[in-house]
Amino acid sequence: MPELAPIPFARLNLEQVRERLLAAAAFGESLSPDQLEALAGKLNTGLSIYIEATQNSAPRAHRPAVPGRACLDFRGHLR
Repeated sequence: MPELAPIPFARLNLEQVRERLLAAAAFGESLSPDQLEALAGKLNTGLSIYIEATQNSAPRAHRPAVPGRACLDFRGHLR
């Protein structure tokens, strides 16, 4: 399978998250913290790619993830 270009890869990640959340909501399924963290990682990856592709500035610095701290508050700080 050929490797996807950045924008199609980002779109695929975001669509997968959307489909998973819609399926969970449609069937009343609860998602575990690990599943939510995985979805948050996909969102972060997809949005970072879109930001880098649409802004003419340097790429965003990637902050190393702290285990168990994937949630952000309203200011974008890790909780």
